[in-house]
Amino acid sequence: MVVGIIGGRGTGKTVFVSLLSTTAIDYSIKSNRHFRYWTDPIYTKAIGDIVSVLKLRNWPPATLKGSLSQYEFYFGYTNALTRALIDVIDAVEWITRQKIQPARGELFNKLKFTLYDISGEDVDIISQVVDESKKRGLTRIEDMMPQNLRTLLDCRVLVFLIDSSKITTDATDPRYKNLLEYDTLMAQLMSLVAAYRSQMYGLKAGKLYPIFVLTKFDTVEKKVLNALGVSDNLDAWVKASRREDIRDRFYRFMKGFFGHTLSLIYGGALMGVELDRGQVFLSYMGTEVNEEGILVPRLISKGEIFYELDYSRSEYIEFIKYFGKIASDLKAPQEKMEDYITGLGR
Repeated sequence: MVVGIIGGRGTGKTVFVSLLSTTAIDYSIKSNRHFRYWTDPIYTKAIGDIVSVLKLRNWPPATLKGSLSQYEFYFGYTNALTRALIDVIDAVEWITRQKIQPARGELFNKLKFTLYDISGEDVDIISQVVDESKKRGLTRIEDMMPQNLRTLLDCRVLVFLIDSSKITTDATDPRYKNLLEYDTLMAQLMSLVAAYRSQMYGLKAGKLYPIFVLTKFDTVEKKVLNALGVSDNLDAWVKASRREDIRDRFYRFMKGFFGHTLSLIYGGALMGVELDRGQVFLSYMGTEVNEEGILVPRLISKGEIFYELDYSRSEYIEFIKYFGKIASDLKAPQEKMEDYITGLGR
């Protein structure tokens, strides 16, 4: 099953993938009865590199326009029944000192993720595609779309990364124009998703699983957080909040700063594409100024021995759990480990 990760230029997609991999590694160790994570040797080093760059207090480099980096990994999930079967297998193997079938790995519902990391400029061509289609009088926009974008929009699961750092509460700030332009770009993206899927699939497209992630949420001004009813202690608030609370704040945030985008999220229902039913998550990372005066990822010590990144780990765990809940829907019955993720944007 294809899952698309979409983020415009500078949205933080590479950081998102790095934190997702970091969480998967840690979570699979601490909750190995519920969740397992595996990478092919071909991709293990590549994933290790994007995970390590943050732990070395650096930022991952921008993906060059026209380039393509590929990452693959597997998620495996169990339920109450399969965990009970694992207990039985472990007990029998311990008593008999012999391996029995089925193997424990076969009791995990496995999803394979393939991530194609494409430059954010390739997302920003949406406006060019729309303008060119208009000039040529084309009614089917997909005829002008590059193949990597069409592949992305064929996904049944779409993860939209929305850059929180774009917002400003000062209409005289030069960034305000960038905010409005970004809102228009994301609105065009939502419109394109609905138009493409409606034209290509109609009612046969199957259920769509949209997911919205507000990246760099730590950059949001405190007065904005307070107006939304979010505590200054963002991490404590997130951990104490229900998913409904976070979803509510997301829509209030979008209404205030990305109204055009939100209206097209709602409007997708008119084309039979219900984007407003999507799940919502927050992504943020603690930062500090290094010796050169540069803002870098912050490490926090655990027990004065170990170090880990300071980020919204609980949200990434919820993200992983969400895929566990829909794993049976995402997995085609006739296929085995053929589900994958693609991503577009830095």
